[in-house]
Amino acid sequence: MSHSSSEERTVAPGGREVARRLFAAEYTDATYSYSESDEERAPNYVVTPTGARINRLFVAGVLTEVSPAGESMLRARVVDPTGAFVVYAGQYQPDAMAFLDDVTPPVFVAVTGKARTFSPDDTDVVYTSIRPEVITEIDSDTRDRWTVSTAERTLERIATVAGALRSNHASDSELTTALKDAGVDPSLAAGVPLALEQYGTTEAYLAELQRRSLDAVRLVAGEIDAVDELAHSPDQKAPDVSFTPVIDPALRPATTPDRESTPEPASIGRETREEPVSDDSMEPTPSLEDDAEESDAAFDMETDIDEEFDPEEFELDAEIRDAVESEYGTEFSTAAEVDASEESSIDEEGGDEQPDHSDEESEATAADAPAERDITSVLLKTMRDLDDGDGADRTRLIEQVSETTGASETAVSEAIQDALMSGQCYEPDDETLKPI
Repeated sequence: MSHSSSEERTVAPGGREVARRLFAAEYTDATYSYSESDEERAPNYVVTPTGARINRLFVAGVLTEVSPAGESMLRARVVDPTGAFVVYAGQYQPDAMAFLDDVTPPVFVAVTGKARTFSPDDTDVVYTSIRPEVITEIDSDTRDRWTVSTAERTLERIATVAGALRSNHASDSELTTALKDAGVDPSLAAGVPLALEQYGTTEAYLAELQRRSLDAVRLVAGEIDAVDELAHSPDQKAPDVSFTPVIDPALRPATTPDRESTPEPASIGRETREEPVSDDSMEPTPSLEDDAEESDAAFDMETDIDEEFDPEEFELDAEIRDAVESEYGTEFSTAAEVDASEESSIDEEGGDEQPDHSDEESEATAADAPAERDITSVLLKTMRDLDDGDGADRTRLIEQVSETTGASETAVSEAIQDALMSGQCYEPDDETLKPI
């Protein structure tokens, strides 16, 4: 499928597409892609549920594993606070492949590459992946700053889609024009109508994604131990959801929200499995000299990553900061503001105060419903204690955490999954877990 939208292309000074930032949770939900025209070298875009049109993307996280994916091909898993990106490097990405071949996980990395989707024959399931142009080792502070910056961009897109849903612009062209007139980036203005048409994005999904984005910031600030999995599909409706974007939408609500009657999206399977290898991964990679243009990324992959960051460049603006404090009733700190000496004490801080109960009732509550945060904290501490250098045995870990916290083995297993998805540990093999 092709769309004529060359005027909405956003290109860096050297003529290449801007590398966009988004979280893995949203990228995993993306199932729709299209070509700008029928020409052989026309740009291909993956459209996300919040309207981001991704030709190239820039991500950061923990590289947790590298494995062969056929002859002359490597598959890597890069975990951010919300989920995992799948990266494929082959013979036409020699530098990226050499990096993956030499690296020993876990390690923090930043990846710039092409967005790709793949759907096996005779199935509606769509997989997303990244074909890397550059992979660079980074430190945890850089990953944290990427998280804050990506959260801010995600919240901006959420607000834009929310405004579009509440507007009375019946046609896609009218909506695109209205968004542009309101100052929305032309690429996003063109992507929002496509997202509403293809996914039927609802306010329930936007509310979930907004909470996960705010939680990602709280995670790197040391306020929480893990970010919950994004539970809603883009088209899932929840009539009882009360949703207010933390950023004011570019479009103001209209009297009659025509967008509630957005056509149902095509039936597409949503699965989190890694995509099979496709021939698309075998395209030549642009030379590294071309990677200097990263206008959407706040720093250049080849130069600025190794330089000192200006923390203010990655700070949330006052509006978003206030929203985080209002949402969680806490004085918010970004990673740049968290002193290293305070990190251990932050991890041990308790949650919100609980209502006063009788001693008997409180003891019963503590025994029957241990706090999820306590499970995660005990899990990570126990994992470190059991790690003999090769990792901690999963079965023994589950049993010991369950005995210590009083939580069920199922609850402990779910906490392990959350820790894996948030990059706090990884699996050297199926029976072993190793803290990061």
